[in-house]
Amino acid sequence: MDWEIILREAEGMARCFKQNGVDLNEAKKVLDYYVYKRFDEEAMACYLQTMASNPPLRSKKTQGYYQKLRDLWLNWNTGLKGRDKARAWGWAIRLAKAGG
Repeated sequence: MDWEIILREAEGMARCFKQNGVDLNEAKKVLDYYVYKRFDEEAMACYLQTMASNPPLRSKKTQGYYQKLRDLWLNWNTGLKGRDKARAWGWAIRLAKAGG
């Protein structure tokens, strides 16, 4: 594990979260699912696609949040995999919250 790389990736993703108006509570749910599925990229892509196209009705904004999260996750050009990718995503959420 290389914390320098993880934190650099987290800082970049935190900026993306803020620029795209990501709901950080939904971003945390995405992280929880990824960890629950033991870092399975295929399961994650399927989950994000499902949530972006046909989410459970909670609010009118949920689908848009998941579309943004899907796009950010699938277009995230990181060399990180598995647990380290999860660490970076989690730190991105924390940094975005701290950045107001």
